[in-house]
Amino acid sequence: MEVAPILAALRRSKIGALLVVIQVALTLAIISNVISIVGERTALLRRPTGTDEHNLFAIGFRLTSGSGSKAALDADLSRVRAVPGVVDAVATNTYPLRGSGWSEGVSLLPGASNQRDQNAQSAVYAMDRHGIGTLGLHLLAGRNFTSEDVLQGNFNAGPMPAVAIVSQALAQQLFPRGEALGKSIYLSSDAGRPVAIIGVVERLQSPVAAGTIDKAVSENSVIVPIASAGPGGLLMVRVKPGSLDATMPEVKKALIASNPQRIFGRLRPLDEIRSTAYEKDRSMAIALSIVCCVLVLVTALGIVGLTSFWVARRKRQIGIRRALGATRAAIVRYFLIENALLCLAGVLFGMVVARGLNVWLWSHYGVGRLPASELLLCALVVILLGQGAAVLPSLRAAKVEPTQALRSV
Repeated sequence: MEVAPILAALRRSKIGALLVVIQVALTLAIISNVISIVGERTALLRRPTGTDEHNLFAIGFRLTSGSGSKAALDADLSRVRAVPGVVDAVATNTYPLRGSGWSEGVSLLPGASNQRDQNAQSAVYAMDRHGIGTLGLHLLAGRNFTSEDVLQGNFNAGPMPAVAIVSQALAQQLFPRGEALGKSIYLSSDAGRPVAIIGVVERLQSPVAAGTIDKAVSENSVIVPIASAGPGGLLMVRVKPGSLDATMPEVKKALIASNPQRIFGRLRPLDEIRSTAYEKDRSMAIALSIVCCVLVLVTALGIVGLTSFWVARRKRQIGIRRALGATRAAIVRYFLIENALLCLAGVLFGMVVARGLNVWLWSHYGVGRLPASELLLCALVVILLGQGAAVLPSLRAAKVEPTQALRSV
């Protein structure tokens, strides 16, 4: 076994060996956390909103004269629903991934007006019975709103309706045993008025879901049946598959025909809204992946350089070993074992540093915990990388002829 002479050789090159160990340790600590963060961000990009994303678009407008009325809003919606290609439309206060919306504290007891006494925080959507059909939500339990459930009022001024539909994530947080249907909740804007849960939808992402890994922030949603008319309007329109581009301008024409005294915002398909919302996460994932690749390359080059230096420095030792009968394979094995010992030491040290770095990132920036399986996989990759980087210098050492090595010293 060649471990003893290898350790003796390393003791004579302590600084070089220490540099390799530190470099490997830092590489493991950084790339394991970077890969974990990239994984989180990539997972965010794939999270479904719970809606029929590919066939939905939002259209907002503001009246240039008049204040708008419930009758006018109903007329607008009737015209939009009559456009060929439109499946359904609903007036709403916001939509998933919009970036801003209405948020309320939710409690199981009346009177809880501050966050400390509340059981959850949730996004609040105000939509009538057309909301579920328009967004394409999957109703897991209970029923949809009826016309009698809808309350005419202001999104922000209340009063709160007597019924609501909640997302499954919020239902599970408030009622872990699954008995949410029929129970009452209290929203902080009207903390004394009970709101009965009449339905549970599988998923409805919040307007601020992008950029957060907190499931409570991204998935907790309440739909309340409030119809609000005014000088501004926001409609969500669902169209037949494949007809989005053709239908969007027709919907705008229908609204202009209903009342030309309005200014429109840009019509935005939900696919585009999703892409824009997750742009920062996508850019961060790409940037971190590049940093990770550069770091791995630098580490590999460092190992190649140091191993080459040791080969050149130990030419006499290699010549003597070759003269005493060591085969080329034995020389290669010697340097690979030496490199493996250094990488192993670096990996063990790096795993401790990686854990410490992850705890710091978690406590200061809300980064998720680094799974042990992911850390072990990264450690294995780093060891294989180190061994791969040492192969070429080791093969070069094996080609040294004994006489040539002894004459060159």
